Amino acid sequence: MAGLRRLKSEKQAVHHLIRALEAGGESAAATLVARLGSRAETARELAYRLYNVNERKKRGAEALQYNALVQSWPEIARLTREGGGPAEPASGTLF
Repeated sequence: MAGLRRLKSEKQAVHHLIRALEAGGESAAATLVARLGSRAETARELAYRLYNVNERKKRGAEALQYNALVQSWPEIARLTREGGGPAEPASGTLF
């Protein structure tokens, strides 16, 4: 995503992460987290706060999107540490 450099707010980063998670799962979100660098943690914190606000205001659909990102974060972080995606199956045989 070349547009990452042009993100004007952390909220945009959150919404890019939600779209990546919905479209490509945790591995796609992990790839994006790796590209966001230090901004990723701020985006995670903002997603949690936006979840709380939307939950209080009874905006269920929005709250679910933010909550999905927050709930997936431990796996997204693990995948990011391991290189941004799930381990590839080994090619060939063991013997």
